Amino acid sequence: MLKETKKPIFSLEPGVILANDILSEDGKVLLSQGQLLTAEHISYLKGWDIHFVDIVSGIGPASDDHTILQGEKEFNQFYQDTLQTFKQAFKTICLSPDISLTVIKKLSDWHIIPLIDVHGAIEYLYKIQAHCNYTYRHSINVAIVSGIIGKSIGLNKDKLKNLVLAGLLHDVGKLLITKDILDKPGKLTDPEMTVIKKHPLLGYELLRQADFLSEDVKVAVMQHHERNDGSGYPTGLNQHKIHCYAKVIAIADTYDAMTSQRVYRRKLTPFRSAETIAQQMYRQLDLEIGLAFLNFIKNNLINSVVQLSNGKKGKVVYFGDISFERPTVRLLDGTFLDLNENKKIEIVDIVDP
Repeated sequence: MLKETKKPIFSLEPGVILANDILSEDGKVLLSQGQLLTAEHISYLKGWDIHFVDIVSGIGPASDDHTILQGEKEFNQFYQDTLQTFKQAFKTICLSPDISLTVIKKLSDWHIIPLIDVHGAIEYLYKIQAHCNYTYRHSINVAIVSGIIGKSIGLNKDKLKNLVLAGLLHDVGKLLITKDILDKPGKLTDPEMTVIKKHPLLGYELLRQADFLSEDVKVAVMQHHERNDGSGYPTGLNQHKIHCYAKVIAIADTYDAMTSQRVYRRKLTPFRSAETIAQQMYRQLDLEIGLAFLNFIKNNLINSVVQLSNGKKGKVVYFGDISFERPTVRLLDGTFLDLNENKKIEIVDIVDP
């Protein structure tokens, strides 16, 4: 977990993150909680005669391997801690790319991987999502889902780390696009969409000079909107020219976009989202990677408790071969309801038991 550590100002190095606001003697906020410190910030604090500061000290492995999380409560707390640190680092990439990307790489290695390993992660992500902080949540969620897919297709440890980092950075190019376009609640115009479609290339250019990042990570960021049938962007690559990491991120990105709450529409359930991916993976998305993810979805949504459109609740007990969004549900009275045979009833939400 992220912790606070009091450090003397003379021992600070660029790249640490403030755990609390720094105040002057008269109560003026000199630097705010969550600020990623640069050499200039440290000199600034020395000029104000600040001797000690509280910094975030939990960006690192909690053991020789990594933190072991169990259950929804631990998952949520670890997720929120990671979100706050990622948000601050992501916002400052354009100002101090080396420092910010170093922090993000550490977060990827030591904070996203533990979230991937939590049984029930897919369900927990669906429950905790909100519209606020969408860009940052989406980046973390895509990294987590990409990691889940990466493990499902058998990537080794090093490749998995690079994949997760690419997922975390996949939308970094959007930092260079104006907020009036990014946050527009309605449909984008054709010129606005043209601007949006530049973000993969902008992201690659932003990361290109970071020598400590793998070229695979940079290419995945550039290609995550390419599609197997050549219909994607920015260059319309076909299946054989798209990097494996980009194919994974494409599925994770699609899935999280559908299951996220937005101002202009409600989020879709994992069941409905999985159904859409199943339909797209025969043309646009990768078939083998898609099947691995859908198999994971099936295994992890068995026994989830769902709210049905008829007002009843039940537990998912079986997925057939026809539809991912229409499993068999055991109702609270013990009776079974096959949604494939009851087309007027559908799953509207996942709820607590």
